[in-house]
Amino acid sequence: MTRLLIIEDEASLRDDLIAFLEAKGYAVTGAGTLAEARQHLARTAFELVVLDLGLPDGHGVRLLTEIRAQRGLHCGVVVLTSHQDMEDKLQALEAGSDAYLVKHASLREIEYTIRNVLKRLPVSPPPPTPEWTLDQRGRVLITPSGHKVALTPKELALMALLAGVDVCDHDRLAKGLGDGGDFNTGSLTTLVRRLRQKVDERTGEEPPIRAVYGKGYGFAAPLSLR
Repeated sequence: MTRLLIIEDEASLRDDLIAFLEAKGYAVTGAGTLAEARQHLARTAFELVVLDLGLPDGHGVRLLTEIRAQRGLHCGVVVLTSHQDMEDKLQALEAGSDAYLVKHASLREIEYTIRNVLKRLPVSPPPPTPEWTLDQRGRVLITPSGHKVALTPKELALMALLAGVDVCDHDRLAKGLGDGGDFNTGSLTTLVRRLRQKVDERTGEEPPIRAVYGKGYGFAAPLSLR
């Protein structure tokens, strides 16, 4: 699954992009600041980054320069910004942007641009994907770096359902998590959000649980059971 990072401080636009691109089959992560983006980039080898230039903690070109220094041409970068000044565009292109779009571009145009940039990326061996481990007897989730996080019964059941499948559909999740099958979408969303937040806060590693629009949830990394 192709991994995208959306760096955009306007939450509504970021959420719309994430939902639209997930529906197209991408694994999408969002960030609202340069600092947050750097944390995600340090943990995941994204195939492409969608980058706003005007971010709360700095100019996006700074991060673009860092991406090119660290990943070369193996990570696509699409600039999506409200900046229409020619100097900003030339600065971004000179720093290594693969495409430059302004924010009135439609979601379809953005996704089309992403697909075209991905086609032009040089072919290279994929980096190893960090493996997570679910210890069912010990009721802990073990991160790729070895940190252990104790799970509640509901969190343990969720992770067990996600193991070994690309996508676990909503019906199966509801039956597996609910008492008598009564577990609604809102409860599921809250459970996933709290689990992501808990693991991230305790270990600095966010579990890649991904919503697949209209289908269910998946785990976008190897997950072994023991």
